[in-house]
Amino acid sequence: MSGHPYCRRFSNEEIMRIKEMCMAGIPPRQILSSLRQSNPHLRAISRNIYNKKAKILEESLAGRTVIQALVDELGEGGFSYNIEYDQEGYLTHLFFAHPISIELSKSYPHVFLMDCTYKTNKYKMPLLDIIGVSSFNTSFYSCFVFMQKEEEKDYVWALEMFNKILGVHNQPLVIISDRELALMNAIRIVFPSACNLLCVWHIEKNILANCKPHFREEVDWVAFLSTWADLIKSPNESSFDKAWDCFENEYKENAAVLNYIKGTWLPLKEKFVSAWTDEVAHLGNRATSRAEGAHATLKKYLQVSTGGLREVKEKICLAIEHQFQEIKTQLSSEKVRIPHRFRIPFFKEVVTHVSMFALDELYKQHEDAKYGNLSSQCTCHFFKTMGIPCGHMIKDMKIQVLPLNAIHNQWRIDARLFNNDQHASLDDENDQINSLLLDFKEKYEKLPILQKDDTKRQLSQFVGTSFPLILEPKIQPHKGRPLGSKKRNESSSTRREPSKFEIVEKSRKCSVCKGVGHNKSTCPFQVAS
Repeated sequence: MSGHPYCRRFSNEEIMRIKEMCMAGIPPRQILSSLRQSNPHLRAISRNIYNKKAKILEESLAGRTVIQALVDELGEGGFSYNIEYDQEGYLTHLFFAHPISIELSKSYPHVFLMDCTYKTNKYKMPLLDIIGVSSFNTSFYSCFVFMQKEEEKDYVWALEMFNKILGVHNQPLVIISDRELALMNAIRIVFPSACNLLCVWHIEKNILANCKPHFREEVDWVAFLSTWADLIKSPNESSFDKAWDCFENEYKENAAVLNYIKGTWLPLKEKFVSAWTDEVAHLGNRATSRAEGAHATLKKYLQVSTGGLREVKEKICLAIEHQFQEIKTQLSSEKVRIPHRFRIPFFKEVVTHVSMFALDELYKQHEDAKYGNLSSQCTCHFFKTMGIPCGHMIKDMKIQVLPLNAIHNQWRIDARLFNNDQHASLDDENDQINSLLLDFKEKYEKLPILQKDDTKRQLSQFVGTSFPLILEPKIQPHKGRPLGSKKRNESSSTRREPSKFEIVEKSRKCSVCKGVGHNKSTCPFQVAS
């Protein structure tokens, strides 16, 4: 009898459990294993779980299209969102920010990291992920943008939406990105007062991919990297000029490398060299590693790259809610916990008012000042970049108790509550709407009869306007081999494609110069000799 579908039915209790586990992002096979632990005689197979999952999805649509259901859920959930579609009605852009993310973004508006990730949806649309930094030096998701392309106009549209949810009083001070010229131009247009820094890790990997093939010996390559590291760590402009002169003189024979550095990175030196970046409050963020980590965390929730926008949105919500709960728990914990090392008069005003991360950094500086482990000259770079007094400042203050206002607001925890989990970000907007409605009602009551009728007709048209039919996005062309290629293997994996520097590191090398991209017979050094 186990072969008959009737024997593989689920009970109402099991159906409810399947719904709950689907919403939690648990894969069908694990759902089946969980059900069998409760009911060892269950005869259902994986296909029954997939069928039930498809039926649950169909019931949730309730006759709506996928995009209509997505838009309804965003509106009902209190999300700030916007969409764009082409002349044929296909969705091209989707911006959305969870109410929790909006609350966090407005509370921590100082530093954001921006980066696109791929292989997140079946339409192959790039996903722009904007990441913020909390008081505890942890990351949080600020907003997400699905885009048709990665051109300047796409980024401008996305950042304008992000700017609207921040508001005029919460403009970012620093935005970190990689060398994506379209994104950099959009940041300059939408956030002209923000300082756009470039990720030093990506710069190093770009240099590896483009310069390493031009060095025959590994020892020469290591020496080059050391010289480059010293160059970008120049503490001031005069030392940078001297270091650049030495760099240019040392590698003048290697024209390809020097031309690449001069043409690609030298014009952007203010965005990654310490002489300039140490003058802005980047709070210790000089790389987009936070964004890379956030991408990896998100893909653990997604599990596959073949989900629709609605499914991806649901998984993103799970990640955001989990992240927010951790921040709330840590906030409550640090307001009551006082480690023994901070039980000294100097920390009296800041303990339980400032995050443990900031207190640890402050403690290191206090210890350096106390035991004289300071450099001969103070550059104030630590204070400027972190918003925490450095050892020299602490020594010069000659005070017993550090005042609370000496710490940057980023690290304060006393003024942050995060109690209104879902709709705190909508309070200001709702107040504005209620104020407008009161003004409208007062003005409407004073109108003549004919104008009242005309106003009611206009309101009826506005309320009765239906949402336009929007189709699911077109599948974007995939990077790499064409879809019809026999050598291309389509997969549901969310793992990214290897970067150029990874290909350089793993590629077969020439036996003469140890470079990549050629062999012994075509080696330029072999031909020259």
